Amino acid sequence: MSYEFKWPVYGHSSQTQFLKSLILQKRLANAYLFYGPAGLGKKFVADFFVRSFYCQSDSTKPCGQCQNCLAIGKKIFFDLYKLGDREELSIDNIRGFLQKLSLSSLTANHKIALIYGADTINLFGANALLKTLEEPPAKTTLILISDSIENLPATVLSRCQLLKFRPISRQNMLLWLENFDFSPAERETIVNLSFGRPGLALKIMEDNLAEFKKANNFIIKMLSGSRFNYMQTLDKWFEILKKENPDSKISDLGSLTKKYLAWLELILRDLLYLKLKREPVNEIYQTELTNIAKDFSQEGILKNLLSLDKAKQRLDRNASPQLLWENLFLEIK
Repeated sequence: MSYEFKWPVYGHSSQTQFLKSLILQKRLANAYLFYGPAGLGKKFVADFFVRSFYCQSDSTKPCGQCQNCLAIGKKIFFDLYKLGDREELSIDNIRGFLQKLSLSSLTANHKIALIYGADTINLFGANALLKTLEEPPAKTTLILISDSIENLPATVLSRCQLLKFRPISRQNMLLWLENFDFSPAERETIVNLSFGRPGLALKIMEDNLAEFKKANNFIIKMLSGSRFNYMQTLDKWFEILKKENPDSKISDLGSLTKKYLAWLELILRDLLYLKLKREPVNEIYQTELTNIAKDFSQEGILKNLLSLDKAKQRLDRNASPQLLWENLFLEIK
């Protein structure tokens, strides 16, 4: 029997084809390990795999309408177990989870257990998990989801079928972004910043790029203005930060500005790319960056990046964030 699989997954074609073949064969191994850097969509793929496996439709999977699909959507499906999505993978939580998994199924169907963040399991938790992997309950499959396999014992890895996830292609990222209301320049910028990781892209655009644009407008204004203007702007910025966070320590204010240092570094790198006749990462502000780049030399930008690196280190040592930002822009200018 063949089905129409409705998985809104971009990229990961070999992984999804393999998982769909398991559904067609109706045969699952005892354990699988989905691994690859955070933000690739491992949890997303696992979710559609599980829902499709349990879906009762004879045509479309997952149909979203059958009894099993509705129960999974309401989180009341008794044969699906999850750990690590919200709670930490402590030894007690793992033991309790495995104890529940060992109980007989209420429906006599196949049980699937999803364990998120498997790379955060300590040695004691891994040993407890290993016992279940060695002697799994009948009709039970464990799916471990991990950002890395470096910290997982070889004994655990050897008992899982490994499924590696890689960053998706630029073309697939752009196809996926067509589902969102962004301009071509915004889409290109999101792709450039996310490195083939949709999860990272979602974090960047979760507020419709509002924070990203606010930070870039602020930094571009600083780089474009006179010394008097940017000193005034810094005073107003920290005055607002102090009012919004009256009980904050110096280190707290430093943490609030740390993300802006990352955006400043991006802008400086883009200025260097433009000097080298390369396309900038931040295509939204390409015109503004091109104008600013005229006032910089390649050597000057490299020195600025070194100054920025030192500023990050000083910020981690609880230096005054306002004084740090003032000195940083004086050096850059």
